[in-house]
Amino acid sequence: MAQYHHIKFLKEVEGLSQRQIAKQLGISRNTVRKYLSNQTAPTVIQRQNVYRTKEYSAETKRVLPIIDKWLEEDQGRWGKQRHTAARIYRRLVEEYDFKGSESNIRKLVAKQKKKIEEVYIPLEFRLGQQFQFDWGEADIFLQGKRTRIYLFCIELSASRARFVRAYLHERQEAFLDGFVHAFEFFGGVPTEGLFDNLKTAVQKILQGRDRLEQDSFLSLQAHYLFKAEFCNVRSGNEKGRIEGTVGYVRRNALVPIPEVTSLDELNVMLREWCLRESKQRTVPRSKETVLDLWEKEKEYLHPLPVRRFEACKLISCEVNKTSLITVETNQYSVPCSFVGQSVWVKLYVDRVIVVAQNQVIAEHPRSYERNGLITKLDHYLEALLKKPRALRDAHAFHEPNIPEVFRRFHQKMREQEGAAGDRKMIRLLLLHREIGMEILTKAFEEAEQAQIYRYEQVYEIIQKKKNPAQNIQTLPKEKTPEGLFELKVQTGSTEKYGQLMRGGVH
Repeated sequence: MAQYHHIKFLKEVEGLSQRQIAKQLGISRNTVRKYLSNQTAPTVIQRQNVYRTKEYSAETKRVLPIIDKWLEEDQGRWGKQRHTAARIYRRLVEEYDFKGSESNIRKLVAKQKKKIEEVYIPLEFRLGQQFQFDWGEADIFLQGKRTRIYLFCIELSASRARFVRAYLHERQEAFLDGFVHAFEFFGGVPTEGLFDNLKTAVQKILQGRDRLEQDSFLSLQAHYLFKAEFCNVRSGNEKGRIEGTVGYVRRNALVPIPEVTSLDELNVMLREWCLRESKQRTVPRSKETVLDLWEKEKEYLHPLPVRRFEACKLISCEVNKTSLITVETNQYSVPCSFVGQSVWVKLYVDRVIVVAQNQVIAEHPRSYERNGLITKLDHYLEALLKKPRALRDAHAFHEPNIPEVFRRFHQKMREQEGAAGDRKMIRLLLLHREIGMEILTKAFEEAEQAQIYRYEQVYEIIQKKKNPAQNIQTLPKEKTPEGLFELKVQTGSTEKYGQLMRGGVH
């Protein structure tokens, strides 16, 4: 373009001949004549058309339909398992005796791929219409140990408001629990959600976009009144907004790698990060912040139901002879009166609740270790009354939640009274159901300090703590009402009482 301008300027303005122009610019007269004969400037498109007029060789033309066929077939395959240019070249050599160069095939494949690239349509979502969901992964330092976590990521399609929560797994209970917290964070529920074909939501992929959904996921939809839509198989690009969110969260919220003592601590951090982001980011093609548009979108969301959804997995268990149930290799205790019975177990992300006869009979923190034993002393007290000698070695008596003073006190009672000391200690432990563990612990500590290790004395301390003596304060004379000094109380007569009992007084 610059050369065309120089030639035209020298000819039209300065009046130089073609020979003079060629000599001054150091180019041939043929080039000068070509540019002067064109009435329009050689645009980029014109130059590209000239350069692209090169014909393919006969050998390349022979394999061109084969390359196009392979590339078209790749469109229905997983993106990570498609033909590369190098693989196409090797197949052409091995299967079709291709004699051309690999570099030409690379250029040809790049050109043909552009022709068949999928066209994406810009989308605009109504307020309250849709959310998109996906799982992500990241590493953290949990109690000093490097741990892989799974990020529950959800975004409102219209306002771009995000919510992220961390879990130790992607199981069904975590999947359901994430939505409970997400909808509470958003302040309502959109009309529909866009999902991958994940197993926690989809039981079976049917024809087209039809899916046989998991019962628990259908219960979640019925509770919060939203409808699930699913992407085509291996078409994550259909929910492109949340796909980008997962990587953005990992790079911005979790770099540098956070060091936390619990997932609760991390989830507080992630929630605060989501709120800060909503204040700082603006919505594309808008001057509004995410927070501003999110506040407007809340008016279009379905209100939250009064009752929280039970985000748990329900399983049936049998109570064995040691009053334990087995859940995912771990064993949890229940009251010994349920030995031999079937019970229902509600598996939440953070706890295990055992139900029998429509009543909660046990609750434990959930363990993600393997082959663990989690017991509560209270579940075995009735059985220990029949087998008091087992108290010293009972697993539940050595759980971390049992104060050390209990074990010291029992040892002293056992030394002083033998088997009777075991039974009396169990009777004292049963008192926690009436007074609570705090009062019982203080009573043991007070008795230990006084070097008293007998049931009667401890029981007396407990009664004093249950019914502390009330200090009666004398009312100062200057604050006593004047009429109170003149008030006389007549002394009762036993004779009148006797008459009353005989019916003599009317």
